[in-house]
Amino acid sequence: MQISNRHFIQSTLEETVAPGNLVVDGAAGIGLNTRFLSSRVGSQGQVLTFSEEKENANQIASSLFMAGLQDRVDVINGVLTQDKLQAQIGKISKLDLAILDYGSDTGTSLPNRETLNKQITLLWDHLKDDGLLIVNLTRNQQAANFDVSITNDTDKASYQTHSDLTYLIERKDR
Repeated sequence: MQISNRHFIQSTLEETVAPGNLVVDGAAGIGLNTRFLSSRVGSQGQVLTFSEEKENANQIASSLFMAGLQDRVDVINGVLTQDKLQAQIGKISKLDLAILDYGSDTGTSLPNRETLNKQITLLWDHLKDDGLLIVNLTRNQQAANFDVSITNDTDKASYQTHSDLTYLIERKDR
């Protein structure tokens, strides 16, 4: 039996995200990761969720409200950009974890190469030392879209199934 990328991501998040963390779900789609992240950061943590579709953002917010987790999450309607991220975290705060999930089961369209690489670089620049960036892409589009060169201060791993390819990129101490 092969473990799905979704299961792999959930296991990684479960082991990595701790109470009090500041995390970003940069491509929330239908919110597969958002609710789980909000339960892991606890009442002292914060999740910033970017949802390109207003309807999805509203559904995510409603789901969080019904679960009593709305105080831990800022649902931002729109694509992750420097201005939107900076408005949420300021210039000083650093992220413990960030995820860009464009996997086959998310309902989220993979952006063009330039946009994806800007998002990856933006999140990378805001990660703490030992912070983790997770990038999940469909296998048929990953090669054409993922070419960011953040190599000198990273530990990298990947997990691949027939449908998706998940990258784990950990920032080493600078």
